[in-house]
Amino acid sequence: MSRSKDPHGRDALQRLLAPRSIALVGASLTPGSLGGRTLKNLEGFPGSVYPVNAKYQALGRWRCYPSVEGLPEPPDCVLLAVGKSVVEPALAACAARGAGGAVVFASGFAETGRTEDVVAQERLLAIARAGGMRLVGPNSAGFANLLIDARCGFPEFPAAPPPRRGMIGLVTQSGALGLALSQAAEHGAAFSHVLTCGNSCDIDVADYVAYLAEQAECGAIALAYEGLSDPARLSVAAQRAQRNGKHVVVCKLGLSEVGASTARRHTGADAGCVRSFRALCLKSGMVAVERIETLVETASFLAKAPKPGEAAGVAVASGSGGTAILAADAAARSGVTLPTPGGQTLARLAAALPGFAAAANPCDASAQVAADPALMKAVAEALLSDPAYGALVVPWGKAYRSDNIAFLGEAALRFGKPVCLVWMSQWLEGPGAREAEESPGLALFRSLDACFAALDAWHRSGRPRSQPIARSASFQ
Repeated sequence: MSRSKDPHGRDALQRLLAPRSIALVGASLTPGSLGGRTLKNLEGFPGSVYPVNAKYQALGRWRCYPSVEGLPEPPDCVLLAVGKSVVEPALAACAARGAGGAVVFASGFAETGRTEDVVAQERLLAIARAGGMRLVGPNSAGFANLLIDARCGFPEFPAAPPPRRGMIGLVTQSGALGLALSQAAEHGAAFSHVLTCGNSCDIDVADYVAYLAEQAECGAIALAYEGLSDPARLSVAAQRAQRNGKHVVVCKLGLSEVGASTARRHTGADAGCVRSFRALCLKSGMVAVERIETLVETASFLAKAPKPGEAAGVAVASGSGGTAILAADAAARSGVTLPTPGGQTLARLAAALPGFAAAANPCDASAQVAADPALMKAVAEALLSDPAYGALVVPWGKAYRSDNIAFLGEAALRFGKPVCLVWMSQWLEGPGAREAEESPGLALFRSLDACFAALDAWHRSGRPRSQPIARSASFQ
């Protein structure tokens, strides 16, 4: 049996990212230490956990082993919570034991730019390849497969969510950025995976995207990266995701001169240029966002949204004239059309609305919607019924809980059209926000511009691209 395979026929990357067994070299109970924080993260993992540290016979409820060689089975995933000077022999022991892959937390390798550190990183890659292993890092915070509660790193990853529609996989080079973005789970976003790669001497963001493309529970992929040695691999990985019905939403770091220089110091990445990045997105069909704040909410929207239909028009239903105007301006900036309602729809709106409201698009149902929640329901039903509209945007002016949040989510599923609720309140996590974000039918945005940009990208994703889609690639 090849060391890259386990008895179940899984290859090394599958073993690493969906492990049945995890070994932690440098395990400890010392508060704040890498080994202690990582061991705590493994408390909920349902598979086998093997702490490795010659100082202890047991750590918590687990037996502790003096070395990797003494483990009862070849581990699928090994976490190396040890200093740089110990990484190389520890990795060699993992390869000799037949591990599927390893994560190296230690820094001080190629990201320094020093020749001796670059060479040291190259030696790690040679050891991994000779042993049929995959390698995350070095200079990595690790990863989390939340579908199986495998938190293979030292950060405080989000809690494993119950399976639901609209889960996204998050991919970053930076561990700290990945952790920051994954905290969107605290207000209702659902992550299937949080995958960070650090220096990417072996596994890079393209490998992660290709892996997530095959995970059924992952509805879309949110990617933030600095640079790649071979951008064409990311293009092919993103196209694989597209073929499997998953959008890849990307925020590229290091597009400025100073940003590119900082990226080289951070992970040793070559950030490339704006022109090459735009060409990459055009060829691969990735959805680019300029602001990191919009990455997760755009991916969440695309994970929930159905395939775009024939109707390119968008309807806006508002309880405020001011937010209706703001929505119209934002739609214009993104090139999204707001067609006038058809005659039958206008009649339905006029019958439902008070005389001082505006039966148009945007539809200003007036502040009366606060006193009469049924009014918003009638407006939404009328607009979603109109075949000219493929989506509905509802600017939500005040943070409060309302039955209309659940109604709008249900209506989105019933009509097969996305409904975007835009949180206009500055109480960003106020009452109702979490209910909206967790709704399988609703997409929650905190910016009208981000909402309409996402809708524009969604509509464009249904049109043929001028570039052909590659049919195969090697991720090894």
